[in-house]
Amino acid sequence: MKKFFISVSALLCAVILLFAGISAAVTKTMPKYIDTVGDVNYNEKITGLYLVKQSAARDDNIIIYGSSELKTTDIFTQPANFFKGRRAVGARPAGFQVNLVGRGSCQSIIHAISIAASGDALTGKKVVLITSPQSFVKDGITPDMFMANFSNQQYLELMKAADISPEVKTYISKRVTQLFAEYAAMESGSDGDTYIRWLAEYGAETKQPAYSVRNTALTPYYAFSGYLYGLKDKITSRAVLKTAVAENSQAPQKSENQGGIDWAAEEKRAVAEAKQMSDNNDFGMLNGYYTTNVGSRLSRQRGKEKDLDYSVSMEYDDLRNLFEICREKGIKPLFVHVPLNGKWSDFTGFTEERRQKYYGNVRAVAEEYGINVLDLTGFEYEEYFLCDVMHLGWKGWLEVDRALVDFYNES
Repeated sequence: MKKFFISVSALLCAVILLFAGISAAVTKTMPKYIDTVGDVNYNEKITGLYLVKQSAARDDNIIIYGSSELKTTDIFTQPANFFKGRRAVGARPAGFQVNLVGRGSCQSIIHAISIAASGDALTGKKVVLITSPQSFVKDGITPDMFMANFSNQQYLELMKAADISPEVKTYISKRVTQLFAEYAAMESGSDGDTYIRWLAEYGAETKQPAYSVRNTALTPYYAFSGYLYGLKDKITSRAVLKTAVAENSQAPQKSENQGGIDWAAEEKRAVAEAKQMSDNNDFGMLNGYYTTNVGSRLSRQRGKEKDLDYSVSMEYDDLRNLFEICREKGIKPLFVHVPLNGKWSDFTGFTEERRQKYYGNVRAVAEEYGINVLDLTGFEYEEYFLCDVMHLGWKGWLEVDRALVDFYNES
């Protein structure tokens, strides 16, 4: 028996030394972080921590947490496009680099977990949060979309974070437990990581002694898992950085508007581009979006959303949780409140009265936490403000760009 324990101990030591060596090698060969990583919605920024922390360490980075609106890269006013030439080496009249974090269905609970897991990296930094109206359906985020964006690494980190209150941890754990269960019940779903599920169950129900005993016993596993997730994050981030460095070395360093930004000229250009890119419909939608999602089915869309209502949703509580995390971490974000396409909503029966109720609900949550709001909901009838039903478009992104300049220059 003594020989058995000695053998097991030796094996564990060998494994620990192996992974420590791998970690040291990865760290030593890690390329230097470069700004252009911020222009691309890399998955590693959504489910990892390394790249976002590297961006946050730079005082001239603004991190933008959003969802599917960030994919509108064919519109020149989208921030990653708009500020690209304006922050080239030797120019930087805008003064900053944006860093996009998010993809479709990265809703409040996903960003809450990510920010809660960030340690003190984001404290005092310029952080932007963008909501998408479609997030505010009754049940909030769907289980499959939650699982597609959920990070085991981030959840483990937030659960051991000293600056996150027990109340926040309990709320998140309850949501994780609920969404894991709902996903497992789906036809194509699964149980997810068993040990993460157990940790979430314990975090949601701290008074159950069985969970307490089980998770105490699993503490070494959680610690080692956290280490492995962190190592994996570094390895995948290393690949991203290598690609970004290679691409950046081949790209010409150009700079534009060194005398500043002519907002009137930019709006004129935005309208001209919008007219060209949305000339097959009367709703200001991108031609491709309209063809794919509406097209010959236009008549069938009339009145189809007469029962749609965003006034009651789990997303409101998830948003409160996100704002509470910002408050506990000393982050004062700029919150972008996006409108719907008024003309299209009227056509489909999602009435102005119900839209205003939704807008007001979101405002109330933001006011509850003293959040600085860029309220764009008054532009729901503005032509070319959106590029489809509810995603920011040419003029909408330009309003955000203008706000980003002001936000960056605020002390």
